Amino acid sequence: MESGVAVVLVFMVLAAVVVVGGIAWGIVAFTRRRAYIKSVQQRGWLFVNSPTFDAVARLGNPPFGIGFDRKPDDQITGMTGTGRPFQVIEYKNGHWSGWVGMVTLSRRLPELWITGGETAPRYGVLAQGVPAPPQLGPGWQVGALDVAFANAVLTPQLCQQLNAMAAGQPGVNLSIDGDQVVVLDPPRKELDRLGPWLEQLGAVAAAIDATPLDQWIQPEPPPRLTFYHHPEWYWIGVDDSLLQLAPVNRGGFGHRTDQVVRGRDGDGPPFIAFKHHWKTQRTETSTDSNGNSHSRTVTEHHSEPILGFQLPIRMPPLTVGRKGLSSGIEFESAAFNEQFAIFAQDPKYAYDVIHPRQMEYLMATPGAPFRLEGEWAWFSPGEHSQPAIAHCSVYLRGFLAGVPRFVWRNLGLAENPFPPLETPAVR
Repeated sequence: MESGVAVVLVFMVLAAVVVVGGIAWGIVAFTRRRAYIKSVQQRGWLFVNSPTFDAVARLGNPPFGIGFDRKPDDQITGMTGTGRPFQVIEYKNGHWSGWVGMVTLSRRLPELWITGGETAPRYGVLAQGVPAPPQLGPGWQVGALDVAFANAVLTPQLCQQLNAMAAGQPGVNLSIDGDQVVVLDPPRKELDRLGPWLEQLGAVAAAIDATPLDQWIQPEPPPRLTFYHHPEWYWIGVDDSLLQLAPVNRGGFGHRTDQVVRGRDGDGPPFIAFKHHWKTQRTETSTDSNGNSHSRTVTEHHSEPILGFQLPIRMPPLTVGRKGLSSGIEFESAAFNEQFAIFAQDPKYAYDVIHPRQMEYLMATPGAPFRLEGEWAWFSPGEHSQPAIAHCSVYLRGFLAGVPRFVWRNLGLAENPFPPLETPAVR
C-alpha cells in the first residue's frame, strides 16, 4: 500500500513540475514578446497582432494567391529612411509558412522571380527561365513570363543592389508582385538587422523604379483576394445561400459552406466552388458484462466538394461519366462505349452533342464526371482544390466548344458562345 501511495505522490510531483514549468515558460514567452513589440514601436513602426486579409489583398503571386487555407499573422509596417512603405508579415498557406518582407514600388509590374545561392524556387510558380546577366555572378536564377521585361529590369544597377543584399543574406528569394518587391525570410527576429535589411530592399526597389518600364505597367486589380494566374477568381469564404442552388446532399442537419470561390477563366463559363459540410446522428447500443444495455448518440461529420459552371442558356439533362455498372446510351464508337457512360432523357439530343469529334475530345482529355442540368453544369471533382477547379474549367470549356452550332440555335442562341480554342484545351 505504501509503495502505491509513493508512486501516486511521485506522479503528482511530476505533474506539478510540468504545470509550473509550463507557466514559467509562458511568462518568459509573454515577456519576450512584449519586449519585442515595444522595440518595434520604439523604431516608429507599427505592430499588428492579428492583421486582416487586407494586408495581403494586393498580392497574388506565391506564397500568396495559392490554395484556400491562407492566414496572415503578426505584421510590422512602417517607412524606410527614404519614405518607402514596407511590410514584414507572417503568412501561412497549405504549402508554405514563414515570414515575408516587402517594400512598395511606384508602378504595378509583371511577375519576376530572382533567387540566389541554393534557394529553391517557390511552390506553385509558373515562369520561364531567363539567363541571369553576368553582373549577378554564378548561382543566380531568374524566371519570368515576359523575357523582354526581365531583360529590361535586370540593369547593372539592380544587379549591384542584389549582390549587396546577397552579401548580407545568402539565399535571396525575391520577386516582383504587382507594386511590391517581396523577399522571403527577412531577419525579423533581430530588429537591429531588420532595419538595414529593409533599407537594402528599398535600394533594390529604387533601382527598379529608376528603370524606364512604363510599357509594362499592369492595371489595378479589384480589392479582393485573388488566385495566382487566375485573375478573375476571387475568394468569398462563406455563402450558405448556395445550398439552395447546388445539388448538395440534403440529408442530416447543420448544413454549411466554407472555402467558397467564384470566378471564371477567360471566356469560359463562370463557376462557383465550395465545400459543403453537414452532420448526421446515429444511436449505438451496447451491453455490459452485467447484461445492462447502454445507448449513446454518435454525431458524424461529412463534407463534399461542390463545383458548378453557369451555362449561357438552359440545356436539357445530359450526364457525361466514366463507364460503371450502368452502360448508358450506346454510340457508334466501341472504344468510346468502353470508357464512357452517357445518360440523357432525349437520345437524339445526346447524339447531337456527343458526335465523333466530341468523342475524340473526351477520350483524349481526362476529366471528372459532370452533368448538364438547366442553367448549370455540375461536376464531381473528387476534391475541392485550386488545380481541380482549373482543370474542370478548361475541360468543360473544350467540351462546350465542341457542341454544334445547330444545337445552340435549337436552344435559342444564334451562335456557339464558346468558339473553338486555337490551342489544346487541356494540357
